Amino acid sequence: MEKFPVTAILNELIGACIAVVLLIALAMAPATARADSPSHVVWDDLAPSTAPYDDPFIEMSYKQKDHLRTILDAGRRSDDAVLAARATEARALLYADGHDADALLAQRLVVMEKRREEATGVTGQFLGRDVILDGYVLPLQGDKGRVYSFLLVPWVGACIHTPPPPPNQMVRIDVPEGLEVDEVFNAVRLRGVLEHKPTVSNLFLVDGQRMVEASYRLTDAQIWGVPGEIKPSAAAPVGGNVVAQTQAWISNLFTISMMSMDEGKSFGTVAFALLVAFLYGVLHTLGPGHGKAVVISYFAGEGGSLRRGVGMGVRIAVVHVFSAVAVVILLDFAVRQTTGSAPSDYRLIRLGSYALIVLIGLWMLWKAIGSFRETHRAPGQAHAHSHKHAHTGCAACAAAQKSAARSDGWLATAVGIVPCTGALIVMLFGLANDLVVPAVAMVAAISFGMAVSMSMIGVVAIWSRARLADRIGTSKGQSQRFEAITRLGGATCVLLVGAFLFATTVSTPIVGVAPQLDAAAKGKTTILSAWLK
Repeated sequence: MEKFPVTAILNELIGACIAVVLLIALAMAPATARADSPSHVVWDDLAPSTAPYDDPFIEMSYKQKDHLRTILDAGRRSDDAVLAARATEARALLYADGHDADALLAQRLVVMEKRREEATGVTGQFLGRDVILDGYVLPLQGDKGRVYSFLLVPWVGACIHTPPPPPNQMVRIDVPEGLEVDEVFNAVRLRGVLEHKPTVSNLFLVDGQRMVEASYRLTDAQIWGVPGEIKPSAAAPVGGNVVAQTQAWISNLFTISMMSMDEGKSFGTVAFALLVAFLYGVLHTLGPGHGKAVVISYFAGEGGSLRRGVGMGVRIAVVHVFSAVAVVILLDFAVRQTTGSAPSDYRLIRLGSYALIVLIGLWMLWKAIGSFRETHRAPGQAHAHSHKHAHTGCAACAAAQKSAARSDGWLATAVGIVPCTGALIVMLFGLANDLVVPAVAMVAAISFGMAVSMSMIGVVAIWSRARLADRIGTSKGQSQRFEAITRLGGATCVLLVGAFLFATTVSTPIVGVAPQLDAAAKGKTTILSAWLK
């Protein structure tokens, strides 16, 4: 009987082993490829696509929405007869405009649910997969140059200087060993596994705390190369009104412009970035805030030359440039070193600014009262200071000019010392990403735009006052009375505006303030960006 060759048996065993190894390799190939080639995810990929739905409230006017609120309140307070009567009237007014109140109230619940889904819903395409995502670091817990817990956000200033993004545009990241991050809102590229794990984080600020929701988490996160362009999703709604959404859009535009300036793509790119900053300064100054009422009241009461009005605008702009740079670099660093927290909206600076306006108003009022008393002296004792005379050597006039120059300087400091949101965003991004020169250039362009707007406001106030004085009369008695009354009125307005702004700032809490944590929990959580110590 012929024996089976040993070599043949060995060959069969080797062949079987090779086949098994090949099968295992083929089975593991997709996983290996997946591990070696993570998916590059942009913020647009994190916002779910929702089916179109009827939202009648977009086209409704504020008055119509107010009618609907009245009807809603009446349903909650059925025992209020007066409110019930107002609700009946509101129904009739809505019906006259072609709206069914009951249908609107029913659709309101649908719209609320859809909007909530747009803000918090997630897409399952990348869940459980290895991904790469670019964003800006908003630290939650850190120490001495390392951050252990943070939020990845799609624009600079999110949750601090601009409204928070929707939850599905924020990713919570916890790294036990910590990551090296130099500054708040440092641009990074991260690699990790994307998961749907909603979280609510406490963001500690100088002025209090804020609850921040995030729909995603990134586990096993690590720094992975150089970040590219970071663009928030257009599909995900930004919380807040149109102003809040515009702030987020401007923040993204500023960061892109600064990166283009640093890369030196072309002269046109640099010019466009500076033009954007200049126009922002012009338009933002004409919007709410920035002391326009103070400047108008000041010049309506004090008067002066057109040169004085232009000078006020230039002074405010210069103060604003130095303030934006100093606040972000010096105050921000000092606050972190002493308190371990980060300024949110720089409330203390604003309070100091408004307090200075109040003091200027009091000083102007004291001078105005003295001027008013002088007009009631016996004829010949008073010395009018309308500055329409051309005599020389008047010590009182020289003293008045020096006093006016000092008061102009103090007012310019009070108005310009509070940096606007755009300037803060630019400086924060520049400091965090080694773009200090482009940041200062854009802040200067913003301030130049402010100078143009403020100068125009000052000139118009002075010109209007002069025209009114000419219409009232040019006699000595009429001129004195006009000077006294306008100074008294202007001083009162400056004082009231400053007091109102101060009181409003003190009494206004941070939006979305979180409940206080117990001492033990607070002790375990290092306040925002304390790792800079």
